[in-house]
Amino acid sequence: MAYRCLLSTLPFCLALAFMGSAGAVERTETVECELADGSAFVLQATHQWTPLAVFARHASAREDQDSFKVSYRARGSRELVDTGAALAHQRLDQRANMEVLCARLGMYEGQPGTGASLRMPGEKRFWVPASTAMGDLDEVVKQRVDAQLKQRGLHVMDKNSAIAIRQGKLVQELPLYATNAPDCADPNVQQCPVSAVLRMTSNDRGETWQPASIESAPYFFKTGVALARQAGVARPSARSLRNYRNRDENGAKPLEQPCQKKCTE
Repeated sequence: MAYRCLLSTLPFCLALAFMGSAGAVERTETVECELADGSAFVLQATHQWTPLAVFARHASAREDQDSFKVSYRARGSRELVDTGAALAHQRLDQRANMEVLCARLGMYEGQPGTGASLRMPGEKRFWVPASTAMGDLDEVVKQRVDAQLKQRGLHVMDKNSAIAIRQGKLVQELPLYATNAPDCADPNVQQCPVSAVLRMTSNDRGETWQPASIESAPYFFKTGVALARQAGVARPSARSLRNYRNRDENGAKPLEQPCQKKCTE
């Protein structure tokens, strides 16, 4: 009897063993990060998902995971505009991760921005500066900035930043939090209040930057207010939160898609 059972299941087992990557399908995860004016950033990341991987020991259901490509959708429009930015992938079945991703995007001075690019006033496209302030600092300047932050008991709040054209200058601000502030044990905690900002300005739109300074009166952030409640910060849409609630850890397709046909129609 056992022999007959083995014979009956052997073809199925062999099929599972040899399908491997051939059985993988491409899935796209989509997150909408809403802005106060009704526009939104749309994050999309693809990966290969193998449904039968659960039957194979040491196999992974998710492979070839891409970063989130960031696009922008204006209010009342379905067209996606490439922002030239990408965010490292984070699991979306955890609400905190979605808030972390969206908080890295925002709108300041009426200009949607990703921290590394922004939509120029009166234009549709997004502009990527020659360099961003922190990314272009040499080692000596970084050491000086780190020493100033340590002296004042401040830390940069993860990878969040705001960038915009203000009074003809390109301005970038990185929110800072106090070392001993409550809810700030983890720099990703969205309830952490902003204490100050690290500000850099450029008169030639990113070709060169003036020395960084710690400012207690930010242009784009309000001190004493948690990052999650800042006026310009993008937030996950209710639809995105609903779609990924109680989501399968193996990356199964959500019951609802935030954007049909990749938001292009």
